Amino acid sequence: MTMTTAAIISQLAQVRVLPILVTDDVDQAIRCVTTLAENGLPAVEITLRTPNAMTVLREVVKACPTVTVGAGTILTPAQLDAVRNTGAAFGISPGITPVLAKAAAESGLPYFPGVGGASDLMLALEHGFKVVKLFPSDIVGSVKMAKALGGPFPDVKFCLTGGVTVESTPTLLQQSNVLCVGGSWMCPANLISANDWAAIGQLAAQAAAAGK
Repeated sequence: MTMTTAAIISQLAQVRVLPILVTDDVDQAIRCVTTLAENGLPAVEITLRTPNAMTVLREVVKACPTVTVGAGTILTPAQLDAVRNTGAAFGISPGITPVLAKAAAESGLPYFPGVGGASDLMLALEHGFKVVKLFPSDIVGSVKMAKALGGPFPDVKFCLTGGVTVESTPTLLQQSNVLCVGGSWMCPANLISANDWAAIGQLAAQAAAAGK
């Protein structure tokens, strides 16, 4: 599924909650992503934190063509190339470097760098990125940081990730320059390993409702 950056941003603006999935099992990943989508969360970020992550990403993209599947924890241009080759819809990084930002801007893959403050954000803007991940959101000030950065950077939208909960989601989303929030609370490792898709479905539905 090839989507433009604008189309992905539009979807995130509607859904408002981006599940972050960490798993190294292909079958469980497919089942989890399917369950999330069935319960109101049709976009997902699969992190590259596990040894088998690229294979998981590739297989989920193939198995779930109606879901917007992205890759998180992209740290290097080589990982960026590998992600693009999986067919993933977008990429996300926890931070930003000049080398990675340049590679991402040239790659054609919809991409959202991570920022922790004004200098990071200026680097992102130099490379044309106006939607960024604020990470770790709870450590760097969350909504207070987003609001403060909104003054000098009025055209930037943020995805707050790090320490977000279903309880805090509605409040975080009230800030006008917060596009969406990201978190893994709706697909925790213990429920995935237990294959408890009913429980994950309930958490996903609650998360989707919190984003409304």
